[in-house]
Amino acid sequence: INCADTVSTEIVTGSRDGLVKLWDKRTDKHVLQMKPEANAHRDCWSVCFGNSYDSLNRMMVAGYDNGDCKILDLRTNKLFFECNVKNGICCVEFDRKNIKLNKLVITTLHSKFRVYDMNTPQHISEGFP
Repeated sequence: INCADTVSTEIVTGSRDGLVKLWDKRTDKHVLQMKPEANAHRDCWSVCFGNSYDSLNRMMVAGYDNGDCKILDLRTNKLFFECNVKNGICCVEFDRKNIKLNKLVITTLHSKFRVYDMNTPQHISEGFP
């Protein structure tokens, strides 16, 4: 396991095989996993939760060594957003976990960061390099 984050009764982990797993603290097993594409050997370096303002909503973000960032909506179990920042992602973090989706910061190996306004579609695609 390379990285982990927790909120309420859930833990998200990212690992060297590229798997991102959602765990329920009350059990010994993972309840959901996000795999990299077939034959893609990815290393997940950072994970976090966001959009956790009530018990029904939750987003899970994963950042990978190749610059891929994927946001999974746990309520619908669908990919909400993905992008590539062209460099290994060291950290992904929402401004706060317990509010509606707002800002996402992505930091990379080359000392760069991007801030995404998740409420304004034009910023989602480009960020603020």
